Amino acid sequence: MVEVTLRLFFFLFFKKGLYLRPVHSSRMVSDGFSLTESYDVAVVGAGPAGSTVSKILAEQGFNTIVIDRKSRIGVPVQCGELIPTPTEAHRLFPKSKIMPQAIHVHSKFITNKTRAIRLISPNGSVFEFPFEANIVDRARFDQHLASLAENEGARFLLGSIVKRRSSTNELTFTNDGSENSIKAKFVVGADGAHSIVAKSLGVNYIHNVANLSQSLQYVMSGVDVDPTVVEMHFGSEIAPGGYAWVIPKGDRVANIGFGMRRSIAKDNVPLRTYLDRFVFKTIASSLKNFKIVSRVGAIIPVGGPLKKTWSKDVLLIGDAAGHVMASNGGGIPTALCGGVIAGYAISKHLNMDYPLSEYENKWRLEFGSELDTAVRVLKIADSVMPSDTNTDICMRLAGVKFLEPLIRCQLPLPVDLASKTLVKILNRFL
Repeated sequence: MVEVTLRLFFFLFFKKGLYLRPVHSSRMVSDGFSLTESYDVAVVGAGPAGSTVSKILAEQGFNTIVIDRKSRIGVPVQCGELIPTPTEAHRLFPKSKIMPQAIHVHSKFITNKTRAIRLISPNGSVFEFPFEANIVDRARFDQHLASLAENEGARFLLGSIVKRRSSTNELTFTNDGSENSIKAKFVVGADGAHSIVAKSLGVNYIHNVANLSQSLQYVMSGVDVDPTVVEMHFGSEIAPGGYAWVIPKGDRVANIGFGMRRSIAKDNVPLRTYLDRFVFKTIASSLKNFKIVSRVGAIIPVGGPLKKTWSKDVLLIGDAAGHVMASNGGGIPTALCGGVIAGYAISKHLNMDYPLSEYENKWRLEFGSELDTAVRVLKIADSVMPSDTNTDICMRLAGVKFLEPLIRCQLPLPVDLASKTLVKILNRFL
């Protein structure tokens, strides 16, 4: 009797794939996985976008597998961990009906709440305006999103690096030095700025290297900063083609980092030199008893959305699709919202031959115009930021009245006009 019971147990939990180890563990193809099994959907990347689309597809009954290079979901954290509140998200994306709900974060993942953003020009001028944000524990939040997907039946294959995708949606990956492959009817590329899935679709799906922002961040304890304010510092010596940030996580801990583009910097100064200059010179007075807890880098695409984010039985979301606010580098809201849109679009496509072009139509309707405007804002900034003098003058002339909408992915007409006249004059004579 005991032997029969055990056989039944192993049949249900292993053969049927019902047994899954926690998503934060590292795992090879096992526990119900089969290399010969053909999946309905394979998602490459287990960030917010990947886990969100996986949850929706799994709960719709599709056999879904998620492959991620990290051995533990969300670790290391490659993010400033700031997510606008639902109210703030509505101000950022007023046409979106999905965004406010998609970015809701349970209080248990929030480590701090901020009320304002403070911009600091190269000469130290300060401009502050209200902006409500939740600072989250991204590792725990990402693990939570993955757990939601796993609870619906999605399977996670961690510590696995996808090397290539074939035209028949066969994904070849490595794990612990060995190479394996799986097949799927549909593939989702949620694998970041250097997406392997996007690369497999051809050059038109690859981000221009000039539009990739390199970032580096310290998590620091013992910092003395206003816990209710996010700081953004500008200057060619601080972050050429970008900005440096101070994001308070609570309990005197902060994410302190910067993002820059080599195409604007025109130098080969190491990223750490820039960051250390900012930390130990620009904001040194706030760091009397600090400790560097960790350091991490990331690549952020700031060239705007790809012209096309889908192909035959393939779809791109998150950073892979260029769903990033170019004027501030934020991408979590659009990743979560895009993941929801993608999940239902793929479900309809597989069930009813729903055209994938509708996925693109939907996300462009929800947040596309704001992303396009953010690119225009960044281009205006690019015409000013190489000169700290011009940056100071333009920030003072704009003031909070016009700086606030620029950060919010809006382009006021006076700023647009000034960028075509005043900026050109300043660049010529200063």
